[in-house]
Amino acid sequence: MDIKKSSGIIFHPSALPSRYGIGDFGSEAKEFINFLETTETKIWQVLPLGLTSDKEYSPYSSPSSILGNRYLIDLKQLIDYDPMLSDKKFDNKSVDYKNVYEFKDSIFKKISENIDINDSTYFDFINDDLIRKHITYIVLRDKNKQSSWSNWEEHQKNYSESLFEHISKSDMNLTKFHIFTQFEFFKQWKRLKEYANKKHIHILGDIPIYVNHNSADVWLNKEIFELDKHGEMSFVSGAVPDSFNREGQVWNNCLYNWETHKLNNYEYWTNKLNKTLDLYDYLRIDHFVGFFKYWVIKKGDSALKGSWKEGPKSDFFENISNTVDLSKLLAEDLGVILKETKSVLNKYNIPGMKVLQQRIPDDNDGLPFQGDSEVVNQNKLFEEASDDYFEETHPKDWEYNLAAYTGTHDSPTIKQWLNEASKSQILNFNKYTERLNNKFDSDVWNFISLMWESPCQLALTTVQDLLQLGSSARFNVPGTTENNWKWRIENLSSLDSVVTNLKIMNKNNERN
Repeated sequence: MDIKKSSGIIFHPSALPSRYGIGDFGSEAKEFINFLETTETKIWQVLPLGLTSDKEYSPYSSPSSILGNRYLIDLKQLIDYDPMLSDKKFDNKSVDYKNVYEFKDSIFKKISENIDINDSTYFDFINDDLIRKHITYIVLRDKNKQSSWSNWEEHQKNYSESLFEHISKSDMNLTKFHIFTQFEFFKQWKRLKEYANKKHIHILGDIPIYVNHNSADVWLNKEIFELDKHGEMSFVSGAVPDSFNREGQVWNNCLYNWETHKLNNYEYWTNKLNKTLDLYDYLRIDHFVGFFKYWVIKKGDSALKGSWKEGPKSDFFENISNTVDLSKLLAEDLGVILKETKSVLNKYNIPGMKVLQQRIPDDNDGLPFQGDSEVVNQNKLFEEASDDYFEETHPKDWEYNLAAYTGTHDSPTIKQWLNEASKSQILNFNKYTERLNNKFDSDVWNFISLMWESPCQLALTTVQDLLQLGSSARFNVPGTTENNWKWRIENLSSLDSVVTNLKIMNKNNERN
């Protein structure tokens, strides 16, 4: 990764303060960037910024890998909208997605009805091939009340330029709505990123490895996904059972036909990565191991009945390295770690990840990845696991080519972890802190300090952990579909209390 030793904070824009029920790209986002500058923290890590589903509202479940989440648009920046006209009140502690989405859409619809998509501004925007194709899908999806594209009328099942021209006329207002909101999303995000970059703050984005079946990605590229003759999925994606989730996880995303991908020189992934990298300075690839081995589950079965299949492995990276800047990538390589995965990371200088919550041993329950080892053994993959697969070491002994996390968006907060950890884990944590140079009165801050004092290239934590918040501030619980992604910070002034500690840690560990 082409960045010097740095630190970062995970904070999704939806969790920012705003009078409209969800964080956005407005003044509060700039205020957070100012906080990063003040504390000399160089990385702002965000979750995927794409459209979310209207059920789970997960940033990792989107109808398009290219389009942006229009609900992150700052209403105050819209010329035809006066924010003082609205007396709508929203909860300032969490996101009420259904009501927020309905409210913002009502504003967008009123404004978009008056735009001219043939105006040079919008015309140039829609001339982007991927943007135009993905907007076509989104219009058709809304027109068909979000039913699966495999059930649409025949003339809608495949993209063509004439299809876009047709919906532009037959569904003019809906088309204008999506063109306007996407244009505003990209315009506002570009301005915000430029603001961050001028202050020497880098944005670390995130991209899921899989996409939904009911998405523009699959609709446009059916030949590179595992589909039956009716365009449906017989097998779906998921996660192998491990010691953190004994039942595994069923994600229900569409699986790739990697042989067809290879015949196309991985063009789909090349285009998607480059398009996404245009939005960020760096990019984390979620579930990186899926390029090497991936867990396949028959549709309708539990994850326990899944099996391993081979991914494209190093061939994928050798091919895309000619057209994608791999020095901008970070790999979420948690879980099953294979020798070939580590080899690719080293070859292309892509940092992997370690999460401290997962690396503190529980002497009463074996090492953290014991559950994984059982599944790996059952599937004859144990011999491919890296030599240090079961070796737990002090963070000060970790490698440089890593991103060291206290936890992620999927983890308990540090305070929750400390409250729920076993006696054995707490004893091991306390042993770890004995080697700290910068020790605090707070166990939460000592947890963070362990990551900052590691030799790893990046050290990251969450806003919730900076504020020492408990379980009520947890952002997501994997394997559940309700009450996630809702937490919000009430006021950014609450971060004033952590400025000194964070600035000292960055300075003392040369992460500034």
